[in-house]
Amino acid sequence: MNLGFGVVFTNLLGLFIMIGVGFASVKTKIVPPSASATLSAILLKITLPCTIFISLATKEYDPGFSRDIFIVITVGLLIFPMFSLISMLLSKPFGVKKERRGIWSFGASFCNNGFMGFPVALSLFGQEGLALAIVYNIPFNILVYTLGVWLVSSDVKGDNKKLRWTDIVFTNINLAIVLSLVFYFGRIGLHTAISTPITHFSNITTPLSMFITGMALASGDGLELLKDRDAYTASLLRLIVYPLISLFILKVVPFPNPLIGPVLTIIMAMPAASITTVLAETYHGNRDLAAKIIFVTSLFSMVTMPLIAMLL
Repeated sequence: MNLGFGVVFTNLLGLFIMIGVGFASVKTKIVPPSASATLSAILLKITLPCTIFISLATKEYDPGFSRDIFIVITVGLLIFPMFSLISMLLSKPFGVKKERRGIWSFGASFCNNGFMGFPVALSLFGQEGLALAIVYNIPFNILVYTLGVWLVSSDVKGDNKKLRWTDIVFTNINLAIVLSLVFYFGRIGLHTAISTPITHFSNITTPLSMFITGMALASGDGLELLKDRDAYTASLLRLIVYPLISLFILKVVPFPNPLIGPVLTIIMAMPAASITTVLAETYHGNRDLAAKIIFVTSLFSMVTMPLIAMLL
């Protein structure tokens, strides 16, 4: 395993550069701020589903890995709701205003698994680590677009709150998850004519998500991005408290694959999910706080992530 500071820092720096491009594009008026909604729709409905599907559907079937799939999915389905509940309970003592508690809790609880977790897992743990990170993305996506959407939309009052359970369950994201599992366990092959365009769309997901985040940051005013107390308290939970809890839990549980604990721990040490701003944009949540939480957690994760890696 390569857990060097330089490897982690390099991955984070690359993401920051992509965020900077989105930020500069809005500030220089190359792209209008209003384009964020359209780009978010493309991400949620096209590129991200392609990423989820192609990552698992094309993996060679392995009975041992099938066991790991069940374990990792179970861990995810337990740990994200647990952290969400803790966040909601702590939001009032931390002084978070009622109309901000949903997005604050989401930012503190959900990590940047797919967009940042995949390249970091690959760099630190190799192909097997990447495969486990991809599987962890299954419960992550199930909960982001169900529990997560509920958290984000809970801040919205009145007619702007447009949330139907059918809209949450029957999404392209969840369809991609189901199809990827069918193709993996059914050992169904994909013709190159189909897998190639899906892969190309998949490759757009990370830069597009970072670009959207940069656009959201551009709507703020310079140092104001660093002056929101709620962003710092959410960062405390996201970068320090929850990774340490994860480290303890995943170390005391005897997993048959010794790589599961380290991979999931480093994933839980990621900054806030980039999808936070996309969900805030889509479901009329607090987009400003979402962008600040992503910026602050991404900034300080350059220090906290290597420290968590050292504890492994």
